[in-house]
Amino acid sequence: MKSLRLTVQFNAETVHPLHRLVASHDSFEQYHLIYWNHTPDSETVLMFRVIGDPAAYQATLETLSTVEQFEVTATDSEAFYVYVQDQAPLPWKALLDSYTDGSLIVIPPVEYRLDCSLRFTVIGEASDLQAAIKSVPDGIETTVDWIGEYTGGDAMGMELTSRQREVLRVARRLGYYDVPRTAGVDAVAEAVDCAPATAAEHLQKAEAQVIDRLAL
Repeated sequence: MKSLRLTVQFNAETVHPLHRLVASHDSFEQYHLIYWNHTPDSETVLMFRVIGDPAAYQATLETLSTVEQFEVTATDSEAFYVYVQDQAPLPWKALLDSYTDGSLIVIPPVEYRLDCSLRFTVIGEASDLQAAIKSVPDGIETTVDWIGEYTGGDAMGMELTSRQREVLRVARRLGYYDVPRTAGVDAVAEAVDCAPATAAEHLQKAEAQVIDRLAL
């Protein structure tokens, strides 16, 4: 069984309204699709895990004409969950259909990124994977990040602690991962209010999980 890691980039015409909502709003830091299904009447049922402001999300969600029903569930942690019944417009629905056809299974979560791209892993027979890539609708750019044998699991970002995710997000925002690097550990530590040694430890542990998942 083959495993394919993809980044899918949408443009202004093809990005889903729910994705555009989060990407254009500064109250959200992380957005994962953890479940979805199609109903017989062409609705798409979705469950999201979101890190950000639930009130801001709900207020904006109420303005979307495609949404038939939704429920926002806050938790004691930094994340909240959103159940949505949506009349998903094409080509977004066609994209989901192409990667769940035949032997293919998308491994959740699907990462909704703030640049209006998706990142996810799909497993299945090589011929079905090739067909899915070729069938991507116009206006959507697909990049194959990694391909190999499936070895189990993928919820990499979900395994990081909330503090590790925070430090990684801040490090990326400040330029710690830029080439050349424009911010060091000291800058990251100051931004997250901890000692440089502590910030370095968070970065190293989080990076170790990422590297382990790459199956180099």
